[in-house]
Amino acid sequence: MHSAPQAETSKLALIADVGHNAMRLGLTDGDGRLRRETIRIFESHEQSSISGAFSSFSRSCALDELPRRCAIAISGAAVGDTISVPNSRWFLSRSGLTAMLQAPPLILNDFAANAWALSAPDSDARIEAMAGAPLSTEEPGTRCLIGVGSGLGIAVIVRDEQGRINVLPTEGGHCHFMAGLAELDPLLDGWRAKEPVTAEDLLSTRGLLALYRMVVGSEGATARANDTKGVMHLVTQHDPHASRAAALFARALWYFAGNMALAYGAWNGVMITGSLARALRSEIRSPDAARYFVVPSPWQRQLREVPRVIVSLEHAELRGAAQALLIH
Repeated sequence: MHSAPQAETSKLALIADVGHNAMRLGLTDGDGRLRRETIRIFESHEQSSISGAFSSFSRSCALDELPRRCAIAISGAAVGDTISVPNSRWFLSRSGLTAMLQAPPLILNDFAANAWALSAPDSDARIEAMAGAPLSTEEPGTRCLIGVGSGLGIAVIVRDEQGRINVLPTEGGHCHFMAGLAELDPLLDGWRAKEPVTAEDLLSTRGLLALYRMVVGSEGATARANDTKGVMHLVTQHDPHASRAAALFARALWYFAGNMALAYGAWNGVMITGSLARALRSEIRSPDAARYFVVPSPWQRQLREVPRVIVSLEHAELRGAAQALLIH
């Protein structure tokens, strides 16, 4: 494909999602919407730099030149001129990319991009109600998006009375996990004695494995799984220790989500997403787990009414980066 002339009114753009081990690149159409057929994936062992991947993408798409408009979603905080991607060989240079593209790129946190994708007018996200009042994303209000997978992402979506949307990226997943869960605190005490325990340490794939090991150890049993995939398999087999770990994980997730709703004033909805949330859907849906969202506070009545859902959206980071570029 050859790039069309970039008229002043065209919203043609290069969109990137840069993760720990791979990056995805794609193009938008003239209206700024992601063209899924253009998506290419580059592994870290294939490309040593972001600019090199951009050049390879340009060649693979037979572009005469890269679009000047560009949005890049990255794993981590999008702060400063030189941005290192955590646990990766890659880094971004704002000034370097500006020189390459002849215009400054929009660089945003990948989970904020998820939030922008869910807020887009043409979003086709799958939404499954869990508890509380029905979710309405078209009404003014504040909603919190929590992503559970290899890490823990937190973003806040605010829609004002005129329908304008703002997304607040946060690093809330790196807050220390709060005490207060009677069933969990005894297991975490030993962990906390060795090192601080963040919410992401607990509410992630590595956290589920850690919980399983703690449950096994507390009962003097022998572990039958050495990784998260093995724990998930044991959950499907109704292994008592894995099932106990999954149940504790779901309770901790809702407990954390309730605290996030209070911290950000997310009275209009809490949305859970991510690969691990989908894998533990049955445990998270459990009324026994969901009740932990209503944390002891003067706002328990209001918390009971907060809409709680699980959401999923294909290519959310790329689509969200494209949407954010349209807004900015």
